[in-house]
Amino acid sequence: MTDNPLIAGRYEIIEELGRGGMGVVYRTRDHLTATTVALKRVTRSEDKDSESPVATPTIIHVPDALRIALTNEFRTLASLRHPNIITVLDYGFDRDRQPFFTMEHLADSRRIIAAAEGQSLVEQVRLLVQMLQALDFLHRRRIFHRDLKPANVLVTTAGRVKVLDFGLSVVRDKYDTDPTLTAGTFSYMAPELIRSERTTAAADLYSVGVIAYELFTGVRPFEAQRVSKLLTDVMTAAPDLERLQGLSIKLTAVIARLLSKNPDERYPTAEATITALCNAVEIPMPEETVEIRESYLHSARFVGREGELRVLTAGLEETVRGRGEAWLIGGESGVGKTRLLSELRTQALVRGVLVLTGQAVEGGSGDAVWRDVLRGLILLTPPPDDDAGVLKDCLLYTTEADY
Repeated sequence: MTDNPLIAGRYEIIEELGRGGMGVVYRTRDHLTATTVALKRVTRSEDKDSESPVATPTIIHVPDALRIALTNEFRTLASLRHPNIITVLDYGFDRDRQPFFTMEHLADSRRIIAAAEGQSLVEQVRLLVQMLQALDFLHRRRIFHRDLKPANVLVTTAGRVKVLDFGLSVVRDKYDTDPTLTAGTFSYMAPELIRSERTTAAADLYSVGVIAYELFTGVRPFEAQRVSKLLTDVMTAAPDLERLQGLSIKLTAVIARLLSKNPDERYPTAEATITALCNAVEIPMPEETVEIRESYLHSARFVGREGELRVLTAGLEETVRGRGEAWLIGGESGVGKTRLLSELRTQALVRGVLVLTGQAVEGGSGDAVWRDVLRGLILLTPPPDDDAGVLKDCLLYTTEADY
């Protein structure tokens, strides 16, 4: 057991991996599952240039209404499963009531620009296509990234693109109200975002154009020492397409369209952009894999169980007041039991209630349901030696019985 305080009673910070305008990412050790994960604490940075190494994160005041919105957003992120999107594993609030969420840790991954270096033109385009497949999935769920840049597009050692740091629109909308302090790195931001206009999928597609331009030329379309000059160029200046002269006319035209100042002049969807890129380099459209098909079926809106949720929420309130209750929820497979409990977990986390879960599988030990619960409690309140010996035997027994 570490002497350092654990976040949410289970996550030990090992080192900082990076930081941005809305938080800091750490490599952490999950003492409950004995795995390494990435944890992002959602804080506000004093320095809005998220590439700056000296940005200082500060604690933000989060009212309960925003806690609910944040938790709902984190739960949405955790429900998304797509081969080109980072997997969100857990979410909650730390001892300072600051929001956080955990993600899979992508060891030895590289930013898309670095990963594309030395690759053939076709392989470089395929990296862009994978990024667009992730955006297509997000946009179909009305989730816009708003901060797409190479630092948020990683490529694993197996060559798979992973888009991360998406979906925090609730935080950005609440804390970036000053029009002079817009979120993201300005070089990659669409002109309409700098003007604080409504966010659409077209804003993310502009960022794809900037990344593609940099990937093929080694420089961004607009760069300046002074922020005011950079913002003016992004909003008014035409990109230098002569730098793309090594590319085909078709591929240059795709990038030029993505970099249009007017969002209506860009491609209507990420899917349309994929088609244009594939046609430009004469490669077939990517196949729809089983993973991708399943990703579109995994998440759905919560409907039809509002009455049951009201009853359970009332029980939660009684528990908070010190009058605990036990509820048994039954029903056929697929009727929404897990989703109902997920909604209740959201309400509990917002109220600062500890939530522990356990699961037993058919044919396994009946004690298995308590294994993760016991581990979580032990991490929070280490037991005396005599009790620890009994609990150790119990945990070993349930583990062996399950496997």
